[in-house]
Amino acid sequence: MSEKDPARVGYWSRGEVLIFLDDLLGGERTGIGAFAAIGRSVDDHLVDLIFESELAQGAICVLLKKEMIRKGGAHMIRRGGVFAAASPGNGIRGTRNAIAFARAHMAGLADMIEDGVVNIFDPRLNAKLMYLLLLHRKQVELLDTVDPGAANGRTHPCPSDH
Repeated sequence: MSEKDPARVGYWSRGEVLIFLDDLLGGERTGIGAFAAIGRSVDDHLVDLIFESELAQGAICVLLKKEMIRKGGAHMIRRGGVFAAASPGNGIRGTRNAIAFARAHMAGLADMIEDGVVNIFDPRLNAKLMYLLLLHRKQVELLDTVDPGAANGRTHPCPSDH
């Protein structure tokens, strides 16, 4: 089906898909930094779980770059990349800040992917995006397990912030 086919009305063009993938790649790079910030601030028994998520974020970046190249967007791929994230800070409050940031970010990426799937007419790409969506939902669940207060955006161990 060509991009001008009337049956495709409502789906994103190749250029719009590339912009979406580029935005998603930027978000995934931020996710790497978010998990790195948590890894620097959590107890040793949680570091392995967080490191696995950090590695998964890196793998997602590679997958997105390949998809962008497959769709003709090699010129859009930035070299290097900035991995911005919340600062780990000090103590419990810093850890909670890092976890709350990562949780909100992963939930936002999942929402972004859900929106993209319905607008992209590419079953192969949609299958990959659905896998990424599942991964992000699992990461949110992991972060909720690590610190249930992060789901509410709380950064202080006491509910009243005293």
